Amino acid sequence: MEACVVGGGPVGLFAAACLHQRDVPVRVVDAQLERPVRGYACGLHAATLRLFDDVGMMPALLGCAHRVDRLGLHRGLERVATFDFEDLGGPFPYLLTLRQSELQDLLTEQLAQRGVEVAWREQVTSITLGTDSVSTLAVPMGLVPTGSSGARGLKPSGEPVLRRADYVIAADGYDSFCRQVLGIELIDLKQSEAFAMFEFEADMANFAHEAQLVVQGDGVSAFWPLSPTLGRWSFQISERLDETPNLEMLGELLRARAPWFRPRPEQVSWSATAHFERRIAQHFGAGRIWLAGEAAHVTSPLGFQNMNRGFIEASEIAQVLARDLEGEEAAAAGFEHFERRQRTEWRRLFGTKAHLPGTGALSNIESARLLPCLPATGGDLDRILAQLALRAALQ
Repeated sequence: MEACVVGGGPVGLFAAACLHQRDVPVRVVDAQLERPVRGYACGLHAATLRLFDDVGMMPALLGCAHRVDRLGLHRGLERVATFDFEDLGGPFPYLLTLRQSELQDLLTEQLAQRGVEVAWREQVTSITLGTDSVSTLAVPMGLVPTGSSGARGLKPSGEPVLRRADYVIAADGYDSFCRQVLGIELIDLKQSEAFAMFEFEADMANFAHEAQLVVQGDGVSAFWPLSPTLGRWSFQISERLDETPNLEMLGELLRARAPWFRPRPEQVSWSATAHFERRIAQHFGAGRIWLAGEAAHVTSPLGFQNMNRGFIEASEIAQVLARDLEGEEAAAAGFEHFERRQRTEWRRLFGTKAHLPGTGALSNIESARLLPCLPATGGDLDRILAQLALRAALQ
């Protein structure tokens, strides 16, 4: 049996690692350059670390990531709770942060060492579903100048390549071509949200290993340390969407929403303003094509749930494919269970339940707003909710 992963972002590359670990031959195809672009996610949940350990990548990850031990919860200017990730238990009772581009670099290097082929600059243009296989037609892409600035883009540069595989894992992002082939729609569950994000240099002092979530007014803000001298703040905003986020804007937002934050940003090394829709696919796949990551869902960037759930989805799909060696009937039942588990968890993560009772620290509306911003899913999320005294509000 052979599998093809369409999409060379972190989720797609991790799916390939999971398949290789289970002795399933796999190839990754991606239309973009091997050099990754900067993404919005920068944190790995404790459950994700356990998955990386399963495929033997924790030593490499620990060598380039930053450890986060605690999460502070604020209601406006008041600190109302603290969660120590040590209470999650297990072999990795903490979170790790690193830029998404650095994570993609690490995964690419690890796959190369294991002999897994990643076909960069190949655009999948056609997928044909058969009864016992999937055929993909991919066009090689070449670099060409796009203007006087010296920038370069991609355009077709060779003859299409026809490949066959038993299954396809579609990790090709929000505009997933594979999802379109299946005719699966994305459904709006909540209104879109806008965020201004800043990576900045500063002496983190007592904040180097503690993340912060701030619930205030009609929005949520989050701080994540990336190193002892580098941090990222993300602020939910409803105005100033056309402004270029800069050091002055960061200072104004900190004074308004987190004046207790002692580190003083000295320089903004990266910033962005972006809208994030909150949508989920009607189905997580069908037949021999299954979706993972942003191909199946998109949500708030604050808790990194989109990427981390993508890793879980990739791991679970790989398990089902490996079991397919025992027969098609076993695979069909495995995919049915996979679909049910993902949809159940995502209904909770989107906070779609109505009339949530309030808690002593947060109102019902604030509790529902906070849920998608917490850095965990599944049982780990239950433990965080319990310590933050929010469990009763979300049952």
